[in-house]
Amino acid sequence: MKIGIITIGDELLLGQVIDSNSAKMANMIYPLGLKIEKKWCISDQHEAILSCMAQAEAELDLILVTGGLGPTRDDITKKTMAEFFGVPLVFSDENYQHILSLFNARNIPVREEQKSQCFIPEGTRLLENKMGTAMGLYFQHHKKHWFAMPGVPYEMEYIMQNSVLPFLQQHRSHERIMHKTIHIVGLGETDIAARLEPLLHDIPREMTLAYLPSIGLVKFRLTMKSENEQWMSEQLDHYINVCKNELGDKVFSASDDNLESVVANLLNEKNFTLGLCESCTGGFLSYRFTTMPGASDYFKGTIVCYSNEIKINLLKVQESTLNQFGAVSEETVKELVIGGIKTLNVDCCISISGIAGPSGGTIEKPVGTIWIAVGNAENQLTKKLLLGKDRKRNIEGASTYALILCREWLLKQTQKLIN
Repeated sequence: MKIGIITIGDELLLGQVIDSNSAKMANMIYPLGLKIEKKWCISDQHEAILSCMAQAEAELDLILVTGGLGPTRDDITKKTMAEFFGVPLVFSDENYQHILSLFNARNIPVREEQKSQCFIPEGTRLLENKMGTAMGLYFQHHKKHWFAMPGVPYEMEYIMQNSVLPFLQQHRSHERIMHKTIHIVGLGETDIAARLEPLLHDIPREMTLAYLPSIGLVKFRLTMKSENEQWMSEQLDHYINVCKNELGDKVFSASDDNLESVVANLLNEKNFTLGLCESCTGGFLSYRFTTMPGASDYFKGTIVCYSNEIKINLLKVQESTLNQFGAVSEETVKELVIGGIKTLNVDCCISISGIAGPSGGTIEKPVGTIWIAVGNAENQLTKKLLLGKDRKRNIEGASTYALILCREWLLKQTQKLIN
């Protein structure tokens, strides 16, 4: 079955809203052995929708549409779909009762705009949406299957989960898709390929590999498609283990664990507490830790030491160190770690100081220069980054490399205990 996605909305094309819906839908149908063949992102204009629908119906068996089902003037998806299907719009009492139940529960009167939302293409089957007023739509036209859903992500996900996926379950391929992924730090994509691909020369023809790089990290994925799930699982396990054995501790996860959760697990294993001293990242690394449940087990707090005054008075960085080496220096971040250990009363500390940009750099220390230190009062690991001029990317990159360095330091503590 060939499946496609149409996302509708000027806000998507203008970049005001990120199109997360198409990625989420593709991810939801992937475990069924199905994949998206094509996707379109189009404006909420009559001609654009008609043209895209015609192209999609000519090429695909099932089309998923999001956006334009609401009560406002720019929500023209249903009207345009009715024209394409050659049917009139009819008032749906089922849709109206759905809206009434939601509004009555909140003691809100139903306005005419909401009533206009209840007109749907004749012959359409409504799909339950307990998360909002816009119900989903299913229509079959020329033996092609159409599902239309609201653009609001959590509403789309509800309809996908409760209406679309059960339909797809009945039409899924006998083949299944499986994949295994390892997450790698400390090596670039080219270096990883040079080490792994000679070991993967004999992979089955049903297996494909992919490199997915991001700031400081690379995901390496093996994928297979077959009717024999046990064989696929055995093959993927074998070759993933080959890769893990080759790369050693450069592999920080063979599951969906992110880097901060891996660091958190190491801290918990060692019964270590953690504190942070953040300058240029302004608390972003703290945010990454505290989004995870259970962070209070190991994470004690952050000092955002943006000014030299805070560095000196609260974290006891020597004024002479700042005068001689500057706030963005190896010497300063090491003293920040030592000061953070004492002030926050923790077992280990991460400090970050840099020039996030887009201004503030010098010839000696250009924008994107960032120093990181991790450790305790006795020993620290440090790293210097030379990133770019994009402030947001520098903050994200610094926090990621700080996690990488923290993992390295924690692993070294384990090795010391063993030795």
